[in-house]
Parts: sequence; structure tokens; C-alpha cells
Amino acid sequence: MQGSSIIKEARKRALDVLYDCITPHGFRASSLTTGYPQIWARDSMIISLGATTSGDPDLLATIRSSLETMGTHQSSRGLIHLNVNPDSGYVSSENAGAADSNLWYILGHFLYQQASNDIDFLKSSWTQIKRAMIWLSYQDINECGLLEVPEAGNWMDLFAVRYNTLYDNVLYYAASLAYEEMPTKMTLKADVQNLIEPADIHQRINLLMWIERTWNTQKFAEHLEKLKSFHLEWFMLYHNMGTISSRPYYFPWVAFREYGDWCDSLGNLLAILTGVADYNRSEKILSYMRQVDMTMPFPTKAIHPPIYPGDTNWREYYRSRNLNLPDQYHNGGIWPMIGGFHIAALVKHGCNKQAESMLASLAEANLKGISEGLEFNEWIHGKSGQPMGYARQAWSASMFLYADYAVHSDNFPLFDAILAAKPKAARDSEVNEVMYSGGGGPV
Repeated sequence: MQGSSIIKEARKRALDVLYDCITPHGFRASSLTTGYPQIWARDSMIISLGATTSGDPDLLATIRSSLETMGTHQSSRGLIHLNVNPDSGYVSSENAGAADSNLWYILGHFLYQQASNDIDFLKSSWTQIKRAMIWLSYQDINECGLLEVPEAGNWMDLFAVRYNTLYDNVLYYAASLAYEEMPTKMTLKADVQNLIEPADIHQRINLLMWIERTWNTQKFAEHLEKLKSFHLEWFMLYHNMGTISSRPYYFPWVAFREYGDWCDSLGNLLAILTGVADYNRSEKILSYMRQVDMTMPFPTKAIHPPIYPGDTNWREYYRSRNLNLPDQYHNGGIWPMIGGFHIAALVKHGCNKQAESMLASLAEANLKGISEGLEFNEWIHGKSGQPMGYARQAWSASMFLYADYAVHSDNFPLFDAILAAKPKAARDSEVNEVMYSGGGGPV
């Protein structure tokens, strides 16, 4: 099929997948009973991104149902559970402490409010939203201003990301903005209860996780002093500048005198979409991902480069179910869901022709299949390009719809509202960071 026809076909099939995942309790992660039939906190909210682009009232109602289900099963301490089985009511205890469930729950309310203007629902959910935010604040175990996440404690639930993770903390920045903004629709105060300011989260991510080659001695010393002021030993990492003198992406995680040294595509793309990354950092991230073929043969690989046995960050549990071997699953496998975020980030950065070309490639990826085709598979082998995992994944379908909408409308549900709420202190910080690194371009 030609580019336009394959995109049209994928658009139609993607909507079919979303409709098949509708239940009275919210969006199932997959329409197959052999896949992921539960309502997952993170999946249902990522599904909601594409659902809002349709304007379909049934899909919008299912966003609300997903939020209601997750809120109903919230723990007494404010945890939003990983998933709930709508048939049995069983609440998953596997990886139950995953921080991104709470993060996506808060962002999902912000997205739904923007799409529906349902202020009454927001008011009825505000107690649960507050508890979800307070639970998150206690995941900052050393009060440094960023979340500390246990190993394999987010969507990469079979991978050695840990401690101050990029993906979770970028979402933490966005969720904090959403938390401050939502009460303005209800003529209430945010009641943040001494939570860290979003601009401070923004600053800490950029101080800790981005390394610039162009720092001079004076600015590098200032950088270390800022890190020291957070009462942590982060600054010890930066004494070995011969090893980490520059990277064209944010580190995926930083812990006690150690760090992950690969490109986490989803974390970096979310940094672009939320405005954590300024224009220059966005340019470097997108260029790097293109140069190392993170979208080949299809968009987009979860990480680059893959981790091999013997590497410092290899774990023997990567062999579980033969999943996380190199070029598979989180370890360099291709995720069409991430491809949707990638295309949106390209459009946001002004790379429209590249985004249009990638949209056709994403359509082709989604219309492949292990058995019958048209499967919207969970993930794809990073080298062979063959579909893997479960079929009819709602977030694969949703993020195709979201990418298609971004390409053709230049609008970004959720992220437009996050950027509009961006605090002045964060904008000022970006200006200083661009001057600091010698970069240019709009911020």
C-alpha cells in the first residue's frame, strides 16, 4: 500500500482495537483474553491519549471509567495499583509499587478534564488525586526533589532502571504541573502540602541527567555546587569527566555513584513533549535517535544500545520467558507505542516531513502480525522487525491515532496543557541553561 492508504487503513483498524477494548470498567490493555485483559493504570491512560483525538463520546466515557476503577481500588496510603481485573475484581500485587501508576492517574484526570470539561467528575475525584500526589511525595525518600524508584519499578518492569529515573521524574514534573493547575478549574487551592515546586523538579532533572561538553571550568564548578546543595553525592559522578564528558540524551537513571549509560527513548521523548528538554537538547536527542537508527526497521526501539550478558547492567532475570535478550522487549525491542510519542515529539520540534515519513512506517509496523496481520502488536524484534508479544494492544493503537492527529493538526492533547502551565521559573532556568551551554535557538 502507498503511504496515504496504509495510514488510512491503520487509522481505521486502530479505532477498531480501541472499541474492542471498551468495558464498563475502563479500557482493557488488550482485546484478547490471552493478552492483557486487565485495566492497567499506565496503559489505560496512554490509551486515553489517542482516544481523546477521536472525540468519540463512548471512548471519552471509557477514559472516565478507567479513572473511576483505579480510584476505587486506591490503597489507604494513596497507591494506585498496577492493574485491576474487571471480571474478578482482582487487584495485582505484582510490581504494585510502580510509581508511574500514580503519575499517569494524575495526568489522566488532567487529560480527561481538558477533553470533557467535566468539572463535577474532577471535584468528585479530588480526594483520590490528592492522596495519589501525597503518596508520590513519599517516594522522594531522601527529600532531594526527585522520585527514587526501585529497580524494575516502572513500565520497564523487567529492566534494571532504578533510583532517580528519567521517565518517572519527567512524568513527576508534568503531574506536579497538572496537580497545581486542576484546582483552578474548581476555584480551589492546590493544597500542595509542602510538595516540591514543578520548576525545582525541572531544574534537578536537567542538572543531574544532562551532561554538556561545552561547560567551562567556572560553570562546571557552579554545576557541582548546585548538586552538592541538594545534600546528595550525585556530584561524585561528575568527577570522572573523561568517561561522561558529553551525551546527546538524558541519562535513563542516576543512583549512588553509578548511572545508566544508554538512551531511554520514552523518557527522552517525554522530556521533549513536556518541555523538560529545551530546543537545543531536543535537537540533540532527536538527531541522535535518527543517527543510531532507533526507528529502524520500525519506530521506536526502547533503548540504544542494547545490554548484553557481561555488561554492568545485565541481569540474569532478563532471560525470564526469553524476553529481555538483546534487541527484544525493553532491551532494544521496538515498541509502536513509543513510536507514537516519537512522531509527536518530531512534530513539536518542527520536523514535520520526518514525522510524516515515520507515521507511514508506524502504520506498516502496526499492520504486520504474527498470524493474520493487522495485529497492533505489543512489541517488535529490534533487528528482524518481526512482531512479538501480544496482539491487539490498545496503547499501540492509541499512540498511532495520537501520532496521526499530531501530524495533521499540530496539536498535542495533554502536553499542550502541560506546556501552557509551565512555570516562569522553569522558563527562566532554560534560558540560563542555554546560555550556560553556549547553545542557541528558541526555548
